[in-house]
Amino acid sequence: MSQTIQLVNTLKKCLKAKGMTYQQVARALGLSEASVKRLFSEQSFSLKRLEEISNLLDLSFYDLAKLSTNSESGPNVLTLEQEIILSENPKLLIFSYLLLTGREPDSIVRDYKISETESLQFLLELDRLKLVELHSDNRVRLLTQKNISWRKDGPIAKTYESRVRQEFMNAAFDQVDERLAFDTGKLSDGSRSVMLKKIDRLLKEYYELTEIDKALPQEKSHNTGILIAFRPWVFSLIDEYKR
Repeated sequence: MSQTIQLVNTLKKCLKAKGMTYQQVARALGLSEASVKRLFSEQSFSLKRLEEISNLLDLSFYDLAKLSTNSESGPNVLTLEQEIILSENPKLLIFSYLLLTGREPDSIVRDYKISETESLQFLLELDRLKLVELHSDNRVRLLTQKNISWRKDGPIAKTYESRVRQEFMNAAFDQVDERLAFDTGKLSDGSRSVMLKKIDRLLKEYYELTEIDKALPQEKSHNTGILIAFRPWVFSLIDEYKR
């Protein structure tokens, strides 16, 4: 895929994730909607137009280019060796996670109890593990997708999954930016399929928004978590009274 196509595709994903239509872009730029559609279909953007649209998304042109570069596909499941090494070194695991969230090494050193020496050691180790590609001035290119799926019953899951779930659910969920709901009901096979597709779409949209907002200054974004569960289920107490 050419860099131009990749850049335009990234821009489309950003607009979609932010819920911004071509009509809204056209209005902001003082163009007709047809002109904006033509820009995207023909991929005939000037640097000025790219910058203007990036600004609408609170992104710099550098941020857009970085998102485009990092959108290249890579594995989303680590090897067993990679997981074992990360699970045995919590500090390395946290450092790796912060890189995946869009942090630069110098900002990690500034905000976390990780020294410059440790940072360099971690970067060299992650490069050796082929999780990142280390360049001059400690610039990093990720070699994996950002939404890593840990192995079921793997070393990371065994070490941390139970703790993560307990800590995440240990809240009242009564703040304006929190949600927790539970309900039960009967659904047909067709309706269950619809629900699963909606859940998959929501997770995809959440991931796309987190990707875009990684480009924002740290003070403009906040760590969040999303937990969705859906399965055929009957409360055990009901089953106990079945004949």
